[in-house]
Amino acid sequence: MGKTLIALAISVLAATTVHAQEDKAQRDANAAAMQAKTAADTTGKLWTKGGTVQLNMSQVSLTNWTAGGFSSVSGIAMFNGFANRKKGRYAWDNSAALAYGLLAQDGHDAVKTDDRIELNTKYGYELKKAWYLAALAQFKTQFTEGKDAATGARISDFMAPGYLLLGLGADYKPNDHFSAFISPATARFTFVGNQALADAGAFGVDPATYDAQGAKLTNGAGSLFEFGGYVKLMYTHDLAKNINFLTRADAFSNYLKNPQNLVVNWETLFTFKVNSWFAATLNTLLIYDDKAQVMKQWEDTDQQYAGKGTQFKEAIGLGLTLKL
Repeated sequence: MGKTLIALAISVLAATTVHAQEDKAQRDANAAAMQAKTAADTTGKLWTKGGTVQLNMSQVSLTNWTAGGFSSVSGIAMFNGFANRKKGRYAWDNSAALAYGLLAQDGHDAVKTDDRIELNTKYGYELKKAWYLAALAQFKTQFTEGKDAATGARISDFMAPGYLLLGLGADYKPNDHFSAFISPATARFTFVGNQALADAGAFGVDPATYDAQGAKLTNGAGSLFEFGGYVKLMYTHDLAKNINFLTRADAFSNYLKNPQNLVVNWETLFTFKVNSWFAATLNTLLIYDDKAQVMKQWEDTDQQYAGKGTQFKEAIGLGLTLKL
């Protein structure tokens, strides 16, 4: 009798153990399946949306100030937003970046400190894990005219330049922190909507032609077409609880002319959150485009000339931050 009870107990224990192992295996399989699903699969929510509005201000007031200087006020308004849709193997990512800044000093006209319009859209089909066949479109321009700081001459304007980029390639997104878009077939259009700038051949378009007496024979071209390869990289990560780092860079090579002269844009952004309403930012932007002429000065003279050069901007701000 005792041996029978022991054998029965061993059988029950073995069956319970096997059943528990099967339950654990099923739970693990269910958990893995849930992790593989997107938000749309589990909640029915197809769109993920968000954005931030930042307003940075600074002000200096001087009265009978013997050290000299000017009273001034400056401000920069910035918007960064996104709207992404994911359903099954299809992904559609959209983003917008807008910025405009002014500086006003006593006795001087207000001048721009920032001016930017950038719109991006990318549609992809997942071929295998993290790899997508994707098409990308990007548009860039500015809100208002830009003037040379030294001469006051107009050097840019709304849609002068305007850039439209259309590319087809592969998009690699292994996680939420990093993405790489590689396109061997990309069309890049440059628009110069200001005729005076177009006549001068600004931003690489064909300039106007003139006769011997200086009379204009033909207008400068209003657009430029290029075809080449394009790469766009993006990385973002929280360095600490209240510190976020973002960097993105892209490069374009024109197969049709001087493919070695890359058009490069590289931006970095550090965001230091004070609280849910206030944040400090450190932003840098580097641009190189051999067709975008910048004003330079001859050594030991006051004379200026237009030539190739690397553009660089750095801005530090502290202000109101509103999450949308």
